[in-house]
Amino acid sequence: MTALFQARLQLDERLTPAELAGFETVFSELLDAAATAHLRDGGGDWLIEALFTDPPAEDAVAALLAPVFADCGLTPVPVAITPLAQRDWLAENRAAFPPRRIGRFWIYGSHVETPPPPTSWPLLVEAAQAFGSGTHPTTEGCLRATEAILRRDRRLRWRALDMGCGSAILGLGLLKARPGTMLVAADNDILAVTTAAENARINHLPPLRVKAVLSQGYADPAVRRRAPYDLIFANILAGPLCGMARDQMAALAPHGWLVLSGILNQQAVMVERRYAAAGARITARLTIGDWTTLVLRPARLGRSAGLWHPRGTASAT
Repeated sequence: MTALFQARLQLDERLTPAELAGFETVFSELLDAAATAHLRDGGGDWLIEALFTDPPAEDAVAALLAPVFADCGLTPVPVAITPLAQRDWLAENRAAFPPRRIGRFWIYGSHVETPPPPTSWPLLVEAAQAFGSGTHPTTEGCLRATEAILRRDRRLRWRALDMGCGSAILGLGLLKARPGTMLVAADNDILAVTTAAENARINHLPPLRVKAVLSQGYADPAVRRRAPYDLIFANILAGPLCGMARDQMAALAPHGWLVLSGILNQQAVMVERRYAAAGARITARLTIGDWTTLVLRPARLGRSAGLWHPRGTASAT
């Protein structure tokens, strides 16, 4: 059995769902929690709970949460990190992660015995990879956008970049759908880079078609050298997305596609404007719950990059 550690953060009951999502994203995305949840405590305040296989450093947690507290106008409060009693947490976690069908993508863990549906694109991603296992609306939005792009763009060979790849579910999903793809999976976290490479291996994807790179944005020469890219995924957060807008557009091929997510609904216009200034044109918006996924293309394509709506989204604007 695997020992786990629980992080608990108590927050003001007046926080909006969007503000609460900002806190939860720190645990699920930036701290690589094995699982996260939010609930009301007995007094009405919000509680965020996250599970870790290794306890996160308290100073690192505080540093990552500080800007979120500031954005909400709150004084930072400490996070309680405690070991949990020995149980078969991974077995319980797997039971909570049944296979998930997102369009033609079939996301499943190694515990799943059900065969994938005919004509699906199966992708094995372990349930413990909470962010990037297809359960988060931002991941779902990117996968739905990918399927829609493949319906419109019939090329068989893609040069793709999964920026801030995490588990690399997005880039590897494209490779499952289009085996001729050459993929670069880049992240500034060595654990994510290692996980991406391992996920490529367990999905029996050709190692020569996947390059996992430790890079801060576009800093690593291996990321820049393989540009221009036909398709770039960046499922990160709105702030970093805005900061790398010009780099992303410079790395995008003249007829390429750019899929952005990790964007709260109220941040979408800000991100769109930043990318418009860098030479992008909005092609599609997907809204699932509190989260928006954007599909953009170079503005010089004109009306050929006009607005369209991928099928199967929870809502589209």
